[in-house]
Amino acid sequence: MRKITGLRELRPRFEGFLVDLWGVIHDGERPFAGVVEGLAALASDGARICFVSNSSRLGSQLADSLVSMGLAREHFVDVVSSGDVTRRALVERDPAVLSAWPERPRAIHIGNAAFAPWLFELPFDFVDDLDEAEVVVSTGTVPDRAALETLQARLAPTARRGVPLVCTNPDRVVRTATGLHLAPGAVAHAYADLGGPTFFYGKPHAPIYRAALERIGVAKDRVVGIGDMLDTDVLGARDAGLASVLVTASGVHSADLAEDGDDSLRALCEKSQVTPDHVLERFVW
Repeated sequence: MRKITGLRELRPRFEGFLVDLWGVIHDGERPFAGVVEGLAALASDGARICFVSNSSRLGSQLADSLVSMGLAREHFVDVVSSGDVTRRALVERDPAVLSAWPERPRAIHIGNAAFAPWLFELPFDFVDDLDEAEVVVSTGTVPDRAALETLQARLAPTARRGVPLVCTNPDRVVRTATGLHLAPGAVAHAYADLGGPTFFYGKPHAPIYRAALERIGVAKDRVVGIGDMLDTDVLGARDAGLASVLVTASGVHSADLAEDGDDSLRALCEKSQVTPDHVLERFVW
């Protein structure tokens, strides 16, 4: 791991930057200090920046929200979200998931419909009874571990029937302005623990990186992935053949690394068996 103090140290080697949002750029409500200026300097220096997010929302919606937070639209190429690549897989009827489905499969939705309106434009018949479901689509989460255990118990018969679950956001946790919270990936992993077939398209899985690299149009050896999570951002970049940067002061691991930073980081990397190429406190120039 190489410690760096700013994006300017990466720019000579990298032209393309695949950057996470939550925990790197903002806390869900506002950008972190120095982010707007750092992004402007990086873009002005000729870099191509594509934000890559495990959000269930579409990238176009996320781009609009970034602009509303004060980021300039001309400073980034695009936003590619887990919602984007999941929607594409469902529209194109990914054979890994959909081979046995009828033309309009009966679906159960877990989550807030307002965050994934695109889902209800697809050819599914949404039902309320888990016994009728031919597929489960999980776009949301639950408030705490007790609620997660309750939901897992409800889903157990569905998992035993072999009903596939498609998750639009693989993150298990997310850090917001109010602390660390369960994310939609926690629901999907609880389902997988039951033995139910579970499908992910966001980080660290390949489809979202293929989409982002296609969009950014830069050779892989000139692209770096930047994020705050070892098991999604850093692992995903590594598996996609990209260099990686872990942001430590504002994301999921920030509380774990607040004291004894170097020793804590090494221990965290050993535990996860994932090590970033570079370590950066914050997304600043």
